[in-house]
Parts: sequence; C-alpha cells; structure tokens
Amino acid sequence: MKARYLTFFSYIGTKFRSSEKIWLKGGKNYPDPESIQGLMEIGLLKLRPLNYPNLTLSSRTDGGVHALNSSAHFDLERYGTNVYDPEYITYQLNKFFLKNETSISVKKCLRVSDQFSARFNAVSRTYLYRLAVLKPDIELPESSIISSYMPIEEWKRCHFIRLPGFDIEKFKAGAKYLVGYHDFTTFKKFDKLTSHKQNRRSIQSFEVKPGQPLVTSYSSTQDNVFDYWDIEIKGRSFVHNQIRRMVATLISVAIGKIPPEEIKVMLQVPSKHSWHTFIQNCPPDGLYLCNVEYNPEDLVYEKENIVDESNTEESDTDKK
Repeated sequence: MKARYLTFFSYIGTKFRSSEKIWLKGGKNYPDPESIQGLMEIGLLKLRPLNYPNLTLSSRTDGGVHALNSSAHFDLERYGTNVYDPEYITYQLNKFFLKNETSISVKKCLRVSDQFSARFNAVSRTYLYRLAVLKPDIELPESSIISSYMPIEEWKRCHFIRLPGFDIEKFKAGAKYLVGYHDFTTFKKFDKLTSHKQNRRSIQSFEVKPGQPLVTSYSSTQDNVFDYWDIEIKGRSFVHNQIRRMVATLISVAIGKIPPEEIKVMLQVPSKHSWHTFIQNCPPDGLYLCNVEYNPEDLVYEKENIVDESNTEESDTDKK
C-alpha cells in the first residue's frame, strides 16, 4: 500500500552542494550524497520500500545555506495493506544521519493526503539572514583580517563585515521599499534557462532586529567587537538568490554607496541592467530557512472506509 508523508527537518548546509539533486538525463532515481534531497532519499531507501522514494522539497537552497525548519513530501509503498508509521520513519532517518555523521535532523513526519504538495501547499516561507558588523568605535589594524576576530563558533554561520560608516537606519530605510508585491528581476541571479519565468513576488514582512552571537560561555567573556543583526524576511516564495542580493544591496545603502530610494528604482525598472555591478552578493553562510508554513487543515490526514468488492472487507484509502 502506498502513502504520502510530509516531513519537517533541519540541516547545516556548509558541506552540501545544494539542497536539490542535480538533474540527470537518465532520470531522478539515483543516489546523490552531496545534496540534502539525495541523502534523505538514501536514508528512506533503508526502509526498503517497493518504490524509489523521490523527495519533493518545499524550498530549494544553495550550497552553504542552512535550514532550521524546512519540509518535503515523499511517497512510500510496502506490501499488504499496512503503511509505514511516521514515527518509525523519523527514527530510522535520524539513526541513518547520526551513523553517517550527517548534519541533517528530522523533526517529525506526518501522513498527508495523496494530493498534498510540500511546495505548492506552502502559504509562506520565512528566512533569516545573520549579519555581524564591526562596531563603529572599534579600530582594527589595517594589516589584520576580520576572521582573526570572529568567534570560531560562528564559522560559516554568519556574515561578518568591516565597513566604515555602516548606518543601520539607512539599511532599514531601504528595506521598506522591498515590502509588498514587486517584480524582483533585478534581484535575481541571471540564468538563461529561467530568464523566461516571471519574477513577481510578494514580501509580507522585512524586519531588522538586534541579534546575538552564537557562542559558548567561554567566548562570551571575550571582547565582542561586532554588532549582530537578524534580518527576517517572510513571503510565499522567492526568486533565485533574491534574499542574498537584497541584503547585499541594503549593505551598499547602509555605507552610502547608493541612496535608499535607489531600491525603488531597481524595483520599478526590473532588469539585470538595473543591478549595480559593484554590489557583491552576500555569501550563503548567514542565510537560514527558518520555517515553512501551511494551513493546519491541509496537514490533517482523513480516511474513509471503502468496501472492497472482491472480498467485501473494509479498507482505508486517502480521502480524495
């Protein structure tokens, strides 16, 4: 019997090529240990299902991007009328990841209807970008590099910058223009294969809040030379590289390279030619997928009794 499941999971993306498997001409039923999707499929194969457990991610992230709570759905088929228990799937996947020292952790699995899609049923996605800025009153020797002052616990977890004149209020002023429904072509990584797709998206909220370092009690007693900022962005979907390019643009606003009003122009004239080439895209280290939200009723699996005409016994099927 076949059943569809939704799983929620976390990962540290530093060592992965991306969350998604690469596309091969031979099809998608192949192992790919360098991606989140591929490793989770390898873990599901340990359950020995009758089918290949193709995983459908709710959100695709680049290599180096982390996730605190991502999601995906998959189908599993087994002999007879029984289906796999969701708690058993969670246990076996985490056992597989722990044994192979893989930075993926499954939070839970749910059985959902056969029509459920982790990607298209999502009503919103929340991302966090962590930024650490050298404090304005701190002067470091010109010969030093910023990594000498970074807490080692923050390695590949946050974006550290030392830019004179960084003004967080200008950063916030520019961010206000990004909220709402816009064409984000200017903020998309140009790709000829996807250049025909429309890039209109809606940003529901864009918040900039004081953050804090993720350090041990020992490191917290050392001198902290950085101001930490949490940039939380919520929307239903995003174009490729949109968040990292938006944050990079706002950094240019904060140091006075472009005025906050330039954000409005970049939105009103959506084009790769509206992108300022001196803006360096932010690295993936500081980006986290925090949550994927669904309507609660979509997560409720309902079953109904149907009479099997071959033996007049009742069996459970997914509600259509």
